[in-house]
Amino acid sequence: MKKICILLGAAVLVAACDLSGNEFGRLDQTNNVPAPSPVTVTGVRPINGGAVIKVSIPDDENIKGIIATYERGGETVNAKVSRYVDSLTVVGFADQAEHVVQVASFNVNEEQSSSVAVRFTPLPAAITTVSAELAQTFGGLKVRVHGNESHADMAVCILRDANMDDYGKPVSQMRWVEVTTLFTSSNDITLVRRGIEAEEAIFGVYFRDHWGNMTDTTIAILHPLEEVQLEKTKFRNAALADDNWVAGSTTNTYYPIERLWDGSGSSAYADGKYWFFATGDSPLPMWFTIDLGVQARLSRIATLPRIGYVIWQGAHPRDFEFWGSLAPTGESVPANEHGFDDSWFLLGRFQQFKPSGYAEDGTVGTITAEDSDYFNAGNDFEMDPDIEAHANDPLRYLRVVIVDTFGSYELKLNTYSLQFGEVTPYGQVLESYR
Repeated sequence: MKKICILLGAAVLVAACDLSGNEFGRLDQTNNVPAPSPVTVTGVRPINGGAVIKVSIPDDENIKGIIATYERGGETVNAKVSRYVDSLTVVGFADQAEHVVQVASFNVNEEQSSSVAVRFTPLPAAITTVSAELAQTFGGLKVRVHGNESHADMAVCILRDANMDDYGKPVSQMRWVEVTTLFTSSNDITLVRRGIEAEEAIFGVYFRDHWGNMTDTTIAILHPLEEVQLEKTKFRNAALADDNWVAGSTTNTYYPIERLWDGSGSSAYADGKYWFFATGDSPLPMWFTIDLGVQARLSRIATLPRIGYVIWQGAHPRDFEFWGSLAPTGESVPANEHGFDDSWFLLGRFQQFKPSGYAEDGTVGTITAEDSDYFNAGNDFEMDPDIEAHANDPLRYLRVVIVDTFGSYELKLNTYSLQFGEVTPYGQVLESYR
């Protein structure tokens, strides 16, 4: 039996050698296949960082696909498409010089036809149009990204050099430590990195694309501000007389307002409770007031949705306002915005950010994977005194105003219900009352 197996194995090996023309030849290759016919290039359309090349493929059964071969970043690379596609895309150029691409057909043995030289000048690549602005904030720094009009994916690389004597040296000679790498395809977005020491240092930021192209490094001296998360065990429902929301029929049992600061931020159902806050149909705008139990200057307010539940629609909040007061009266003053008494000051107006942008009419439109991830991760709303003069003023009471939910906005309704996961204020505590 062993001898038979050995003989059979030898026979198969010989057959393989005979078919391929070489020992251990490729099984997907065939002898005596003619070289494929060349293709005809029918058009070239420059795009950001590359070009789309249109081809006409001859009626040749030996053609398996089309290949474009070109130099990029000092290396020879190629792009391939099937014979059933009439165009291919070459990308990854970070300049606007003329480039030459050799386009050919290939057969099952990867043998290529004679090539056609295609010349083009790419449109500006995203890596050449994007720019960044660095600014310090509570607990870290902010990077404002703009100019990525083609919405290309790119990495935002943040660096830190704690040695102030290095300022003014060439970038390559600085003692950089990588802080983090963030990713975005947005045209206009502010990215925030927290958890950085509250010490003056040199910071840098540069962009990198899929093909290793990099921008110059933008440098700034920044001093991140000290920041703490406010202690939620001190929070209470202020329940002021002029609060404006309607409890659902089972709100007090299942999803009371206290769920906003219980630390769960979840949509899970456990121990007979839903771990998020929800209301019945309420007039819009609706608002509620939280007694923070401390006097503080707020740097930002983080919010979480009811995570993973019918995102970007329904009762999730879309447009927010945050107001602060040291000593509200609970009285309504019709002459003031929303009828708030004179103690209230505006911290900021905000909208649930959508990385890919909303449709022209303000509706949600297409939802990308980045949109979904961003939604479930929650918002970080900066209290910016450059936008609202009183954004960092001392306060004890925080009023959350829901101007619109996604459902009310898209259906043009002035009443709607609300579902909301968590509210987490950050800043500097000035005085504690409990």
